[in-house]
Order: sequence, then structure tokens, then C-alpha cells
Amino acid sequence: MRIGVLWDKVWHDLWENKGRTLQVVLIIAVGAFAIGMIIGTRNFMIAGMEASWRAASPAMIQLWAAPGLNDDQLLALKNVPGVTAVEGFAQGAVEWRLADTDHWQPASLIARADYREQTFTKLTLMRGLWPQKKAFAVVQGADVQYGIKLNSQVQIRLDTREFTVPVTGIIYDPNAQPPSFGGRVQFYTTRDRFNDLLDSRDFNRILAGTARWDEPTVTAIADAIQAKLEKQSIESGGFAPNGSRIANPNKHFFQDSLDGIFFILGLMASLALLLGMFLVYNTISAIIRRQVNQIGILKAIGASTGQILTVYLLIVFAYGVLALLLALPLGIVGAQGLGGYLMSAFNGEGRFELSPIALLAQVAIALLAPLVACLTPVLAGARTTVREAISSYGLSAKASWLDRMLARLQRLPQLLSLTISNTFRHQSRMVLTQITLVLSGLIFMTVMSVRDAAVYTFDDLLFSILRFNINFQFEQPERIGYVEQLTLAQPGVKAVEMWGIDNATVRRAGQPESNDDRSAVLFGVPLPTTLYNPQLRAGRWLQPTDTYAIVLNQKLATDVGVTVGDSITLKHGTRGESTWRIVGLLYDPIITSSIHMPREPLLRELGIANRANTIWIQLDRTDAESEQAMARQLRDFYRYNKLRPYAISVFGQDTASQIVANILGQFAIIITLLATMAVVIGIVGSIALSGVLSLNVLERRREIGVLRAVGASSGAIGRLFVGEGLILGWLSWLIALPLSIPTGRLMIRGLSAALNGEVIYRYTPTGALIWLAIITLLSIAASGLPARAAIRVSVRESLAYE
Repeated sequence: MRIGVLWDKVWHDLWENKGRTLQVVLIIAVGAFAIGMIIGTRNFMIAGMEASWRAASPAMIQLWAAPGLNDDQLLALKNVPGVTAVEGFAQGAVEWRLADTDHWQPASLIARADYREQTFTKLTLMRGLWPQKKAFAVVQGADVQYGIKLNSQVQIRLDTREFTVPVTGIIYDPNAQPPSFGGRVQFYTTRDRFNDLLDSRDFNRILAGTARWDEPTVTAIADAIQAKLEKQSIESGGFAPNGSRIANPNKHFFQDSLDGIFFILGLMASLALLLGMFLVYNTISAIIRRQVNQIGILKAIGASTGQILTVYLLIVFAYGVLALLLALPLGIVGAQGLGGYLMSAFNGEGRFELSPIALLAQVAIALLAPLVACLTPVLAGARTTVREAISSYGLSAKASWLDRMLARLQRLPQLLSLTISNTFRHQSRMVLTQITLVLSGLIFMTVMSVRDAAVYTFDDLLFSILRFNINFQFEQPERIGYVEQLTLAQPGVKAVEMWGIDNATVRRAGQPESNDDRSAVLFGVPLPTTLYNPQLRAGRWLQPTDTYAIVLNQKLATDVGVTVGDSITLKHGTRGESTWRIVGLLYDPIITSSIHMPREPLLRELGIANRANTIWIQLDRTDAESEQAMARQLRDFYRYNKLRPYAISVFGQDTASQIVANILGQFAIIITLLATMAVVIGIVGSIALSGVLSLNVLERRREIGVLRAVGASSGAIGRLFVGEGLILGWLSWLIALPLSIPTGRLMIRGLSAALNGEVIYRYTPTGALIWLAIITLLSIAASGLPARAAIRVSVRESLAYE
């Protein structure tokens, strides 16, 4: 048989059925685009973050020190075996505002000895000038998030002293939490200016390096440095971005979390591809089923099975090529846009480059995946004999069990009965369509579950645990009775508690001190407490008669390897050690390394009996504006009474509403990423539904003609196909609804593992109701074009159609 005839058929099937070609091309392109965008974004992000991280020469050892070290003490640390270089900087807290009418906000103030000669964790001047004399520089991202522009002025407050300071530089700090991701403002100044403002030239941050990265070796060197500091009565601990004492110089501290998030996104993109292949399978199966007579004719005039197979594979390959031409530029633009958004959110810097892996993945997906998906129906069609083709041509009059059941329902409107019957006529096609729509709804509801879980965990549950509205940390421990009485006398204050908070390392009692000892935050609780409602997971809560009893965060207990009934040893830096018995385990969504204990025994161990360093305040009014107004008023009130609240509170924010807003703001980026993939999968579902209905219209042109001949109106025929779309959409919603509960739990569990925390799952109907509205609109929209095509079919055309 002539090759030209076969090529004519390929061209005819592609061009004469432009709507079908467009649907298949779009569905393949969406899957290839999604995977290409995720791979490209991931490679852009990780490469950019790793490059900026390595370029900054991050210190392998990062310690805070209290009190700080002078120049000689710092240089003496180079004598510790294994230390190749050491550097320090000073960090303190101030308050800032842009204008007299603005409210004061907390900020960190950092001073390097020499900004032009840095050894570790190097700061990069992005624009302007390095700090000099009285001029400050500000962390990158503060201009966008807080409005601190280059060459502007800010007001600085320390206690009762206020200064106006010019901002002449923008600095990239590899250790700084991005302002757009919940990080506070960081200002940079000279060491002399730091001394003028905070009356100290000492280094309270230590950066040290070793010959090479080896975690056990670096940990041992960090231990040796701390032991040397302890002999000088200097307490120390880790201040690396992940809270540790050591940091891998070859791996960005946020890479593991990003890898976990991108793994989830990759799974969602793969689902989008899989769903698209269902439509390709559906379409090719329908084409071959309708063209069985053509296959018979081609074979009758000499076409071989191999030639028939080649024709249909070429059609599918052409779909893939067209899809690739669409997916490649969209994937590049998507990766650049999404990667740029994330890079900005994480305060990173990097130049976008094409990812060869992403491009190869898109090529392989667009060209090979459709061929694999349609191989079974194509092989079956190519093997059809002339006799089978002729004998199978025509309309089948066999009624299904559904048709027989609907026939018994005499009162059911005929149009509704026909709509239901037609919806389930091609059961295999209907099943594949349902899989596509169910997974689309499932992904959407799961993403909404993540959002609802974050809101529940860091809003409802958090507020049920932390029953305060305002918290402050004082620079020095203050007399408990005096501060509580002073605060309670203020109008609007309902309850007050002074808590003792400190840091320690923890290990199982009886074990020697080791490199594996975990860091913990100690909370000395006044008993009984009304401002903290523990979420117990095992054991019991603290009682007023307890002395050396503690309740551990369940995650910390797992890390240490202890449980209820065990005893642990706490090392309080230079102040010795103490042993405590575990009576309970709890869940805390913010500080996963927390230990709660009776306040008085802790204060005695710290040598500050009857004095505490933090205050928790409950107000009569609990709205966000009232909280912030009272927090500002109380800060001024404490200063007036010679009390010095630290500029940065225990939880990073003064008020409970600010704490919640900060955490949810960080989750907003994750929700945005997940929602992006949910939209992509929703598009796949709508295209799949439209494609299936278009096939139904094509296959039922004779039926449409018969309906028109017996008097059916255009509106009735249009409603017939819109009804099919709604039935398919609503049925998928009913199936996805119960499945969304376990998948929501799995998604929350995976996200918690990626973020090294725990988000609590709680089902809400919000996602299900929103998806019901969306799938209804999508079903109507997806049915629109097929319904319009059905309405335009005339009686003569349909009855003459073959």
C-alpha cells in the first residue's frame, strides 16, 4: 500500500478534528509542563541556595556566648585542637520605627569587626555602602517587607534613648530568616557604634572553622570550645539557623525541608501526568473504535498490521510533538516565575538557568508517555481483521442493566433517563474519567486540608494552649511579686504570671555527657497555672506539690529516648547539673524542644530564687488591635518603672495574634505551592471531562438526529450533555469526599516530616464544599463546547453521518 495514503490519513485525523487534537495536546502539555516546572524550580532553588551558601563560607561551628568575649579571649580559641580559624561578632536588640506616628518594632543589631575582611558566614553588600560611623545597613528584603528603603532614615530606641539613623546599605545575610518569611529586621553597624549604643565591644557570637567537614569531628571540636569557655565561666550554645551548634558548609540549612516539599509537589505533578494519560487512552480508544471500518478498508486494499500500527502511533507522536512545543516554553516560564518567587521569599540570590534535566524530562514525557498510554488500544486496533471490522460495524441494540432498570421507572422524565443512561454507556471510559476527576478533587481537598490543619494547629489549638495575649522577656530576672502586682494594677489586665525560662542540654540520667546531648528550652511554670493549657500525650501534668518533676515535649522525649517514669539530667551551663523525673509528655506546636517544670525548683537551680525573666499577660479584650495597643503601652510603662523588657520576646512577637500571623504567613508559601499544583490538576480534570463529552457527541450524532427528528429542542439536547457533565462531576465529588480524609492525613504527615515538626490534622468541610462549587462550574463549562456542537448538528447531517 502507498505510504502517501497513510500520511494523508494521519494529516486528516489531526487537522479535520482540530478540537479533539487541541484537547489531547493540551492534556499532554499540562502534564509535561507541571513536571518540567517543578524540576526546573527545584534545581533553580537548590542550585542558587547552595551557591550562595557556599560563597558565604558558613562557619562549621556557630556558638552564642554569655557574657561575650573580648579580642584576646576570642583569639585564644584558635588554640583549641582542630580549630583552623575563628571569628566573632556582636548581636543585640533594639527597637525601630520609620516615623513619629509609627509604632516601635523589635529588631536585631549586628556588628562585625571588619566588614571588608570577613572569614565565615560572609555578609554580601547588595547595594549602597557598608556600615560606617553612625550609618546603618539593613538586611535584604526589609525594603520590600517593612518599607526601609536605601538612603532613608529610621528611628532607633534603646531604653529611653532615641536616635535617628541613616540607612546607607542593603546586606545579604546567609543566616538571616527572610523578612518575607517571618524574619524580623536586622540592622548592621560598626563595632564602635555598637559600643556607643549598647555599651559593649565584646563578641557574643562565635564562628569557627575546621580543616574539613566531618560531623563527629566538628561536634567534638565544638565540645572542646565550649569546655574552654565554661572554664572561664562563659555559657554557650548553638545559634546556627536550625538551632544547632554546627552547620554543614556544603548544604543549605533549609535544603532538606525544600526537598521534602518538592517531593510532594513532584508526586502531584506526576498525578497530573497520569490523569492526562487516561484522557489520551480514552481518546485513542474512541478513535480506533469509531474507525474500525476504516481499518478494515485499509487492510482490504493491502495495508499491513505494521502499517496500521504506524499510522496511529504517528498520530499519537504528533500529539506529543505539538504538546512539547507548548510545554517547553511554558515550563521554562513557570520555573523561572515560581523559582523567582520562592527565591525572593527565602531572601536568596541566583540567576535562572535552563535545567537540562527538566528539559529532558519534558521531552521524554511528551513524546514517550502518550505512546505507552495508548499502546494497548492501538495494538488491538491494528490487529483487527477485515472480517472483524465489517462484522463489528453498525449500532448495537443490546440494552445494559442500567437501561433496563431506568425503563422500569415510569415516572422518571425521559430526558433525565436518557442523560443517566448515556453517562454510563461506555463504562470503561466513564471509569477512567472518574479516576481523573476523583483525583483532581482529592488533590484539591487535600491541599485545603493542609491549609485548615495549619490554621487549626497554629490558631485554634495554639490559642487553647497559650492562654496569654502578651508576653515579654526582661533583660534581667525581676522580682516576681513586684512585677506581677505592678502589671495587674493596669486597666485591661485580667491575669498575670511570671515564668522562668532558660536553656540547657538534656540526657538520660546516669549516662555520661556526650556530643549527642540535645538542647532544650526550660519553662519554669507557676503552679497552678491559668495561662497554659497543656496538650498531654502521656502521663500527667505538673502539680503544686511537685518538686523535681518535669513534662517533656513528646518530640524531645523521642529524640532523647526517654518516656514517662524515666529520669533525665539537665546541664545548666556553668551553673551545674540537676536530675528530674518525667511525669508526662505533651504536644507543643511552636517549641518542640520544651521542658516544663515547677518554677521554684528551677529558679533555685539557676540561683535566682523569687526572680523570673518572662511575664505572660492575659487581657480583658483579645482582639489583635487591643493586644498590640496594650503591648506598646506596657513596654512604655515598664521602662517608666525602671524595668527593661527585651526588644525581642520569647516567641519572637509580643502578642499572641502576631505569633499566629507570623507562623501562618510562613505556611502561606507552602499553601501557595500546593495550590498551584491543585489548579494544574483541576485544569487536567476539566479538559478530561470536556474531551470525554466531545467524544460522546461525536459518537452519538445519529442519536442526536433522531432526537431532533422526533421534536427535541436545541435546549433539551444541550441540557442532555450538560447533565452528563454534572453527573460525572458530582459523582466524582461523592467518591473523592470520603477518600480526602485519609489522604489529608497522609499529606499532613508528609509535610510535618518535611518541616521537622508536627501539624495536627482536623477535618473541616470547607475544602469539600469549595470543590463542589468548583466541579459544578467546571462541569458546566466543560460541557459547554460539546453541548454547542450537539445543538448545531442538523437532522440531515446526523442521519447521513457515518
